[in-house]
Amino acid sequence: MNITGNTVFIPGATSGIGLALALRLRDAGNTVIIGGRRTDLLQQLAAEHGLDAVTVDTTDPSSVLAARDTVLARRPELNVLVTMAGIMAVEDVRSAGFLAVAERVVDTNVLGPLRLISAFIEHLQTRPQATLMTVSSGLAHIPLAGVPTYNGSKAFVHRFSESIRL
Repeated sequence: MNITGNTVFIPGATSGIGLALALRLRDAGNTVIIGGRRTDLLQQLAAEHGLDAVTVDTTDPSSVLAARDTVLARRPELNVLVTMAGIMAVEDVRSAGFLAVAERVVDTNVLGPLRLISAFIEHLQTRPQATLMTVSSGLAHIPLAGVPTYNGSKAFVHRFSESIRL
């Protein structure tokens, strides 16, 4: 990937590593669109940092498709997708609420990136210098106690990404 001159969409860039990556890419001369569920926060960050913003909930297939349509209408030159959105939840497999927590983590951390890739891949295939970047975690390789589904979800993203390298 060229480090400059790209148009980049980063769902999950409203805080932490995602926001830091968005700002670094902006500073390197890229047009950056951040995505997230909280429209008010997105608008604030866009105004503060000179970014574009699109509301997207990666757990909702219709929201992902609507975000794709909005991003491509505003920025048809989009050539980089970074799947950053993710959650980490402490869980106890012995508790009654374990499955609900695990399903929420899988929906966000596994199905979210798949929804985004599915929504944008056709467009990305038409763009020169297109890049699909997925973000995993070191916990995919060295798990942390108390967050087993998170560990597994990041291992999935890592292995999936290795499998689709083009």
